[in-house]
Amino acid sequence: MKLDGFEQMLVELAREVSYYLRKNGASYEDAEDIAQDALVKIIETSHVLPPDTMRAWLYKVAINQFRDLYRRKQRYAEILEVQFATFDAHVTAFEMENLEDVYVSRALHLLKPRYTELLLLRYDETLSHEEIGFLLDMKLDTVNTTLYRARKAFKKIYLEVKENDEI
Repeated sequence: MKLDGFEQMLVELAREVSYYLRKNGASYEDAEDIAQDALVKIIETSHVLPPDTMRAWLYKVAINQFRDLYRRKQRYAEILEVQFATFDAHVTAFEMENLEDVYVSRALHLLKPRYTELLLLRYDETLSHEEIGFLLDMKLDTVNTTLYRARKAFKKIYLEVKENDEI
């Protein structure tokens, strides 16, 4: 089946969102489900949304759904832990291809979660500052300032991790 331009754009956006969610700890299945649900929502509201805000809106919906899923799993894990005291939580990490990736990953892990989120959105997902502001409900000046601070903190932590070879 041949997809038209709009449908192809939506499929590509869903793939981007799924990849972003997996990099942030979602399982492959959860990321695909969330991306599909977000895609359905965007299709339902596509006549209302201007095309230039669809990408940021899709990310916003997907991130909110991921947070809801994460909270639900956390509550479930707490219930299991209380009931059975044997639940062994594990966090999935994305694969590292070389040592530099390990340093980057470690530095991102040691950053404030907000800084990590902003850096990943800007440099991994290549969202514009305006899209990040829309996505995270932040003013453009706040995005700029916070990204500056995040880069500065990342550089400091990255150099420390690399110097100490703390892996």
